[in-house]
Amino acid sequence: MDQETPAATSSGEFMTRLGIKAYRYRILLKRHWHILAVTVFLGLAYQTWVLVSQPVRFESVGKLVVGGSIEVSQGSRYTDNQDNFYQTQIKYLESPLIHDRAERRLALSSPQLSGNVAIIPTQTPRTNIFSVSGVGSDPEYTKLFVDAVMEEYITYRDEQKSGVATHTIKNISDELATTRKELEAHRKELQDFAEKNDMVFWQDQQKNSAKTLSDLKTQQANFMTELQRLETVNSDQLLSSSPGTRSGLEKYSPEGFPATTVTDAPLTSDLSTQYIKASQELTQKKAELDERSTVWKPKHPKLLAIKDEIASLQRLIDTIKSQNKESTKARVETIKAELKSLEENIKLWEKKVLEASRKDGEYQMLLGAVNSSQSLYEKLIESIRGVGISKASTDIITIMEPATSAKKVPAGAMKHLLLGLLLGLGVGIAALFLLDRSDDRVTSSTEMIDYFSEPILAQIPNVESSRVESGLPLIRREDPRFAFAESFRSLRSSLIFMPNQAALKTLIVTSSIPSEGKSTIASNLAITMAVAGARVLLVDADLRRGDLAQLFDTDGRQGLSSVLRGELPWKSALQNTAYANLTLMPRGPVTNQSGELLLGPLFDMLIEEAKAAYDLVIFNTSPILATDDTPTIAPNFDGTLMVIRAGFTSSKLAQNSLSALYQRQVNVLGMILNCVDTEMPDYHYYRYPKYYAA
Repeated sequence: MDQETPAATSSGEFMTRLGIKAYRYRILLKRHWHILAVTVFLGLAYQTWVLVSQPVRFESVGKLVVGGSIEVSQGSRYTDNQDNFYQTQIKYLESPLIHDRAERRLALSSPQLSGNVAIIPTQTPRTNIFSVSGVGSDPEYTKLFVDAVMEEYITYRDEQKSGVATHTIKNISDELATTRKELEAHRKELQDFAEKNDMVFWQDQQKNSAKTLSDLKTQQANFMTELQRLETVNSDQLLSSSPGTRSGLEKYSPEGFPATTVTDAPLTSDLSTQYIKASQELTQKKAELDERSTVWKPKHPKLLAIKDEIASLQRLIDTIKSQNKESTKARVETIKAELKSLEENIKLWEKKVLEASRKDGEYQMLLGAVNSSQSLYEKLIESIRGVGISKASTDIITIMEPATSAKKVPAGAMKHLLLGLLLGLGVGIAALFLLDRSDDRVTSSTEMIDYFSEPILAQIPNVESSRVESGLPLIRREDPRFAFAESFRSLRSSLIFMPNQAALKTLIVTSSIPSEGKSTIASNLAITMAVAGARVLLVDADLRRGDLAQLFDTDGRQGLSSVLRGELPWKSALQNTAYANLTLMPRGPVTNQSGELLLGPLFDMLIEEAKAAYDLVIFNTSPILATDDTPTIAPNFDGTLMVIRAGFTSSKLAQNSLSALYQRQVNVLGMILNCVDTEMPDYHYYRYPKYYAA
């Protein structure tokens, strides 16, 4: 079988989670459909009120032909080139200035009319035709106002054309004269500065000074490196260096004269050579002495001669070391003196470089002022030429069609109702989303994995359709609820194949809150185990509301509560059932002292004797958050099964219940998800009833 790739697994998991989310919203919508209905109704009601309350409006439309433009160059007070010409005309038609002039015109010509008109200008695509639409409350005033706006727009444009070009040329000419004077002044200032300071000399001086300063700093760095080496390395290490090592440092003249050399007199190649040669001979003689000492006697003449040679070589090495130490000390003093001299020269040349840089900076600043003034002067000349060319241009602005008779604007009922519907749906969906975010009830095994770390031992399908008047029937040998019966077989297998299955003699089946189906699950689990051949004892330990006697249709007048009170032996409280190998101990009389009874010695004795008499003992206990009974007795049992009802139990409550069990050191074997909808995307089992019925 081919293995699934990680990409395919990730894609499948994503689709599963998407399906689960869709299922949750479907259930949420089914459960809270009234929220969506109310929000849609309110949205439609609001838009209906807006539709009814809005005033009747009338629309009149006129058309303009607008072509040509006044084009003036940069630097003038008015620019209207072809790139933004049409957008500019729309702004003119929308401007309060034009509208105010139109209102004053109508106040003089038609004082008996009044109103408030909104003007909406638009351009017909790829043409120079503009539609001027006016919407107002009075039809006659709206028509006249549109005509007045178009006429005032044409008048305003004529006024602009008559004065803008002449005014622009005058402004540019004045600015040009001022710029010419500034340019001449900057040129004269630059020329005077260059003559006074001999800039050719200073520019050469700047280059030479920078070069000399760089060389001096390089020499200073070399001297400092050599000084650090002499002060760090000891005399023996200096003598052991290669005889061919460079023994001098170049010294630059502060005025740029030919360089001299500071000779490394103390550390000469001769001393190093002598030291290395003597050390080698000493090593050889010592080796020869060691070798001859094993053959010759201590007073042997040749042996004594070798010892004399060794002593002579040792004295020579000591003499070389002494000379080298004194020479190194003298050389360190010489380098320090040279560094002091270099520091003074560097300061001198730094002043020269700084002075040359300052003069060059002043020169470049003056040159920049000249170039800036020259550029502005040239632009102004081009501006005057551009205005001269455009002065003769004329706009073509005419009224193509006068305003039409005002017509009633449709109220847009469909638009308002659609908007109300969308608004109501949006608010309703948002409300449902918030409800879903606040709802932490578990609906599927995938969500169980997200909320809990405990294993899921079984998923019990929802079989509410099989419920009768007396309740949900227990499973039987030939049960037509194939998926339901198979889920308990799966639970049985999960328990049987646990690693410590042999130690699981006593089990508790419990839940967080009432109505999660723990009694039904405990009963069906006991039946399934008994059918497999195990001797099973089912005990109803919910002493307040236990109903196992009713489920099995047996006499429940005596039971666990009677045994714990000491009224009869525990075996006398047992009831046979219709299932072989399955024995039931009912609840017995209802009591409000269940906590005290379950803590008594008779309860511990009951557990021990039942373990010896039966293969498996299953206790159906009260909900954890309803009473303290279950956390009290659970530590005495081999394992506990936690039931969660899908779409009913809050994950927070279930986590609180598990925490209560873990605080008492309870062995929680796993979770059982009850009442699972088999249509869930992650419910992959028991979907083949025909197969199981075959």
